[in-house]
Amino acid sequence: MDVVKKIYQYAEPNLTLVGWMGLVGFPVYYYIWAFLFPQPYENIWLRLFCSCLFAGIAFRNSLPKLMQRYMPCYYLLSISFCLPFFFAYMLLMNDWSTVWAMSFMASIFLHILLVHETKVMLLQALLSVLAAYLVTYWVRDESLTDWILWPYVPIFLFTYVFGNLFYFRNQSSHESKVSIAKSFGAGIAHEMRNPLSALKSSVDVLRTILPAQSTDQRLGAHIDGQDLSLLYEILKNADDVIHSGNETIDLLLTSIDENRVSTSTFKKQRAELVVSHALKSFSYKRSLDRQAVSLSVEADFDFFGSDTLLKFALYNLLKNAFYYQNGEQFAIDVTLTRDAQHNMIKVRDNGVGIAPDRLEEIFKDFYTFGKNGSYGLGLPFCRKVMKSFGGNISCESVLGEWTEFILSFPAYHSEVVGHIKLDLMKTKTVLYVGDDGLLSRHLSEQSFYQGFRLHLLTLAEALQREEYELEYDLILIDLEQVNGQWQSMVELETKLHATEAKIAYLYDKQNRYPINIERHLKVFPLEIRQLLMDTNQQLDHLFFEAEPLLPDHNVVPLKKTRCERRILVVDDNQSLRTFTALLLEKQGYEVIQANDGQQALDEMEHNTFDLVLMDIEMPVIDGLAATKAIRESDKPYRHVPIVGHTGDNSPLTIEKIQQSGMNDYIVKPADKDKLLGKLANWI
Repeated sequence: MDVVKKIYQYAEPNLTLVGWMGLVGFPVYYYIWAFLFPQPYENIWLRLFCSCLFAGIAFRNSLPKLMQRYMPCYYLLSISFCLPFFFAYMLLMNDWSTVWAMSFMASIFLHILLVHETKVMLLQALLSVLAAYLVTYWVRDESLTDWILWPYVPIFLFTYVFGNLFYFRNQSSHESKVSIAKSFGAGIAHEMRNPLSALKSSVDVLRTILPAQSTDQRLGAHIDGQDLSLLYEILKNADDVIHSGNETIDLLLTSIDENRVSTSTFKKQRAELVVSHALKSFSYKRSLDRQAVSLSVEADFDFFGSDTLLKFALYNLLKNAFYYQNGEQFAIDVTLTRDAQHNMIKVRDNGVGIAPDRLEEIFKDFYTFGKNGSYGLGLPFCRKVMKSFGGNISCESVLGEWTEFILSFPAYHSEVVGHIKLDLMKTKTVLYVGDDGLLSRHLSEQSFYQGFRLHLLTLAEALQREEYELEYDLILIDLEQVNGQWQSMVELETKLHATEAKIAYLYDKQNRYPINIERHLKVFPLEIRQLLMDTNQQLDHLFFEAEPLLPDHNVVPLKKTRCERRILVVDDNQSLRTFTALLLEKQGYEVIQANDGQQALDEMEHNTFDLVLMDIEMPVIDGLAATKAIRESDKPYRHVPIVGHTGDNSPLTIEKIQQSGMNDYIVKPADKDKLLGKLANWI
């Protein structure tokens, strides 16, 4: 199916033209070969059937969404029937006439162009010609081997073989160049992102060292308030530079493949936010340039696309406007507005203007005018970007007075955006973690109609998967199906830290769940009834709407627990133990300390604990032996959660930790957030 989809996507830009040619051409040529230049055999019904097949291709975008899902297969079957089969059949029925020999030759070239995958095309040709031979034999009821014109056969074979070799060589050369370009671009991206990542880490470290801007000077902050504000402003600017650098890298990788625009990152965007950020982050050469740009919002709107790509388009328009500015009173006005049909961003300047005969030329590849060091690819790529959004870009100008670029967007809920989303849905993968039931069957039905690929796993099966095997676009975890296995949920959360999938917890608002969602895991709560009643909108929201920075975990109804928490910290390193105790006490925990495993056992005999943070290497009784003693006892504390605290994370040590009965472990030295997050998982 991947090969079939690739063939269809390759041919898609020309399919409307091909569909109309077949729709009109088959009946027209019946009139030509039946009346103008009569041939021995014609079949109007066969031609009308082929015409109907091409009509499906011509009007493919008007078909119901369910039928559009099968268009790649429909396309291949239609081409097989209407080209090699039809022309081979007509050639045989017309006794190898010159007209039909030339027609069959033309169909070979057209077939090669429409099905670029050599193996698929040759298989189509072989099976279709064989089917045409069998149908002709059945219709004529006589042997055809005696009157086959064998001299034509090597000509046809040569055309197929040489045409494919020639086309395959060009295709291989092109793909090789694209592959080299992608590899080169990926290498540049890697080399650029490494120092950006190092810079980002340095900025984060510096931010943790600096006191908060609201810190009282009397509490030990010896930095002047104005200097502190300046430092934070510098850090913010550094973050913006790093973000812009990563955006530039993304644009480089996006535009390598023949300037084709990928829609894989498209989401619902707010126009004013994207435009205002673009105007703020643009690299102005002078401070006066920034003052020359103004933003007016007559009507804000949502659009479906990439904020990075739209920023790139705006950067390009601003750069061109400043290059062609005219005089000191130069100004650029950016306006967000709408009319009855479209949402629009208008970028108007009072520069040198563009001559009327050049208004369409500026959107053609490699066209430049009076601009040194330019390749003429900026505006053509801007048009490709806007076309990928389902919109367009146009230009109006008066030479010597003004120029206005109009970026038009379809409404977010328009049919055009619906088609883009439908195509994207076919690339999405969804994992449902839960048992077979009403919800899983409902999702399977939605998968059939909307085109996304659904995978079903029980909680136990999900725990058996490696982290890299949990890479999906969306992971739905049904809390109603956990069935008391809340410890397994904690284990699953640890596996989900590395995934880039959007994670949604499905819950019933009538129930309560003894779960503490890991604070560093971005989880989107979703009520089950809401998903069942409005599946399309909920999936659209999860797939295509920009996610909040911090989802509201409190939506999931939790079981009430007592507020006081007591933790036993067991470690033979006094300074580390004291520091850990102080950290936990600041978070509101009651902390009792123990120097070794024996003291820990003694403390547990006299106190009730909610959790034990246990070092591994200790004198008298080490952490593993102490844990084993706790688990083998008949006292109530045998079920208390125990988190190992170790500096050795080798596979052998981790295996010993698991075998001893510890619930979890954390590696020294752990930062504050990681330590608190790990403990919060258990209490």
